[in-house]
Amino acid sequence: MASAVEILAKQAMKTFGDRRSVNYRLCQKNLDKLWSLMNKITAEDVKLDKSILDFVSVQPAPMCAMDIFENKDITIAIFILKHGITMPMHDHPGMHGLLKVISGIVELNSYSLKAKSDHIIKANEEIVAVRHRPVILHSNSSACVLTPSDKNLHEISCIKGPAAFLDILSPPYDVDIFGHGPRPCTYFKAVKSKLCTESTDVIEEVHLSVVESPPDFYSSSLEYIGPPLKIYND
Repeated sequence: MASAVEILAKQAMKTFGDRRSVNYRLCQKNLDKLWSLMNKITAEDVKLDKSILDFVSVQPAPMCAMDIFENKDITIAIFILKHGITMPMHDHPGMHGLLKVISGIVELNSYSLKAKSDHIIKANEEIVAVRHRPVILHSNSSACVLTPSDKNLHEISCIKGPAAFLDILSPPYDVDIFGHGPRPCTYFKAVKSKLCTESTDVIEEVHLSVVESPPDFYSSSLEYIGPPLKIYND
């Protein structure tokens, strides 16, 4: 019998597996089913236990990453933030993503760029985005969804941890060893903002500037020990 995480991965492939095709169109029904399956995933499903969380607490890196699966269409991983740590604001260029907290509590701040989703961001450019109302997420919270245009940037703060979340991204980040490629991860900081009162979800308009990868934020790798995934990996 297939494990819960294997069923989830197969649905992720069904949802995003053809996106390299010129005729690819995201099927909302498939995405909805993927979101529903992700909402049911628990720490036990991926064998994330107290011993792993205790290890994360005492090792030096602010975050640990556990790679589960990756091919050219999707990446599935678990990230574990130490208590009090914030994953800096970053983007997901041209990507869809789902995030499900499976342990601890985090605060998620999401941003949507006002520029077109295929806009190439330059290092010296100031861009405009809207910040959505922050949400507090725990293991009983539904998965959050980002798209190439909606809530594509976010920062994640661990307010009770270590906090672990399962992440599915499609397509994966794509860079070479020098950090250059079609889908790099770009970091941002807010330089000015103004409050928005006309929306219940958007709380402010912000101007963002690109910053270098924060030197004090890095991750160490952990081995995934959960159920193996028997899906085609190209």
